[in-house]
Amino acid sequence: MIAKTLVATAVLAATTLLLTSCGGTPVQPNESSATAVQPDDAKQSIVDFVDRSTAALGGDWKPRQGPGLSKCTTGAGDDGVSWVYIVDRSDAGDPKADVDTLEQLWKQRGVTTERYQSGGQDPILGVRGTGGPTTTVDFTADPRGYAITGESECAEGDYATMVRGGA
Repeated sequence: MIAKTLVATAVLAATTLLLTSCGGTPVQPNESSATAVQPDDAKQSIVDFVDRSTAALGGDWKPRQGPGLSKCTTGAGDDGVSWVYIVDRSDAGDPKADVDTLEQLWKQRGVTTERYQSGGQDPILGVRGTGGPTTTVDFTADPRGYAITGESECAEGDYATMVRGGA
């Protein structure tokens, strides 16, 4: 039952993250970049970002999904692609301390963060962020296990062509 609850919580957090990042206001490219983000660079960037996050917390993290391709809208208003990467850790440390650690790390990387918690007697803690090398990132610190979901910056690229394997 605990495993099902953890999975349901992580899926809910990932779904919320993806739904809130997939529409509405177009994502603006980093102001520091002179050229548009390329798909391979965006993919590598989110993998590196999530890997640095997991290394900061330690433990045995396993990929649950991705990095997988997703549709997005570039800062210029064109269709583009982003990469979504989700990793899990079945054991937890100190959720409050680990939220503090990732919030600090992410802020150093230019991510604007916001802490949150679920309701109930034993709330699940988390921190989500936008900007820096990500469109969105989320850390769910459940005492039964952790999850990090990251989405890369929106890159130039044709989703349909890339899904078919054509670049």
